Amino acid sequence: MKNSAQKGEKDSVRGAAIFSNVSFVAVAAMVAVAALCLVPGMWTSQIVLPGAGRVWLIVMVMVLGFSGVLAGTLLNLPGRLRRALVVLFATALLCSGFAALAELLRSVE
Repeated sequence: MKNSAQKGEKDSVRGAAIFSNVSFVAVAAMVAVAALCLVPGMWTSQIVLPGAGRVWLIVMVMVLGFSGVLAGTLLNLPGRLRRALVVLFATALLCSGFAALAELLRSVE
């Protein structure tokens, strides 16, 4: 009786760990895709937002990217998962930085 309870407990912990890993990667992928949508010239259909809304979105993606890189390096995750998270969040940070630079150059003109 005790062994089956421990087995069920281990299975639920393993399931929760897999769910949290999948959710981490899903959030990182969504942030990276949002950042790629901000990059000018990446796709023909750009996000059409007023200037303030676009700046707000760029800042939010940059904050999420930076905090994701930081969390990805500090969390005690398996190596492959940690590298995937860091790459996705770093992509988001890089793309949003490029979009911010393009927005800044456009506002100067």
